[in-house]
Amino acid sequence: MKKPDNAKERNLLKGAIRRVFSRSELRRKVLDASVINSYSDPTRPRVTKWCKCSGCGKMEPKYLMQVDHTEPLIPVNKSLEEMSWDEVINNTWCAEANLKPICKPCHKLKTKAENKERRRLKREKGL
Repeated sequence: MKKPDNAKERNLLKGAIRRVFSRSELRRKVLDASVINSYSDPTRPRVTKWCKCSGCGKMEPKYLMQVDHTEPLIPVNKSLEEMSWDEVINNTWCAEANLKPICKPCHKLKTKAENKERRRLKREKGL
């Protein structure tokens, strides 16, 4: 399969793959396995399913949790342009051991650190 020539189309495809993953059985399975049945918050009585963030340890409602790939979808030493779509899809639907439940703030911090490392490596390659 030929990859699109421009970055906008590549990013649209990457986003579509992530949206499909967000509705996948694998993601649901990881989140279901992390539900803590013994926890309840008296200030939020309507929330019945709680998960513990693997980053900060804070309890969050299951519907607010995200699933993080321990090994990033796009390795920090690569770019989307250097990968085939098969690699992107295989990295997205990876082994369950590579996935962990994480709250949104922790996920943002981890992604920010990975992107910072990508930029640093890209600068080093350019020198």
